[in-house]
Amino acid sequence: YGADTLRMYEMFLGPVEQSKPWDTNGIDGVHRFIKKFWSLFYDRNGNYLVTDEPPTKEELKSLHKLIKKVTGDIEQFSYNTSISAFMICVNELFGMKCSKKEILNQFVVVLAPFAPHVCEELWETMGNTESVCDSEWPACKEEYLVEDTVNYTVSFNGKARFNMEFPADATSDAIQADVLADERSAKWIEGKTIAKVIVVPKKIVNIVVK
Repeated sequence: YGADTLRMYEMFLGPVEQSKPWDTNGIDGVHRFIKKFWSLFYDRNGNYLVTDEPPTKEELKSLHKLIKKVTGDIEQFSYNTSISAFMICVNELFGMKCSKKEILNQFVVVLAPFAPHVCEELWETMGNTESVCDSEWPACKEEYLVEDTVNYTVSFNGKARFNMEFPADATSDAIQADVLADERSAKWIEGKTIAKVIVVPKKIVNIVVK
């Protein structure tokens, strides 16, 4: 499996200050993670995939969510939760087919303390000349983590019926108007009187009918 797999697996077993039963059954999962991370750089035929294309908003959000999580976890010695965050981020980038240098450069720096050997090699393939261990730690930019939309649960007399997406800056009046105009609301309102509409910002819309 290699030194990086063993290193990450030992961290993944649980909090460093606790004793943990040694069990090699989960080591394959960590190894699959490293191979999946590698596949963002190279396809099965060994073709190099990394491009200079600018990243999308979703790719930047995924990366900076990771940077924020791992930076905080390292300070708390919570290495096992960092590795979970790496796995989630790789799955997200893989799903977006992201092989963009701007994203992967920073990802490699954040992963390097956990998997130094594979990161050193990938760091060099992207044209960096100094060691990845000497590179500057990426800073989390909160503006990439701001949600553009909010998912509201629409309830009638306290019972959830469906969900709707609204812009994060939508006003309560606009949300109320859109919910009442939605065709899904008609069956719950038909033949009844709307007594009150309660909009809980960024959470729920409850329509009280009688």
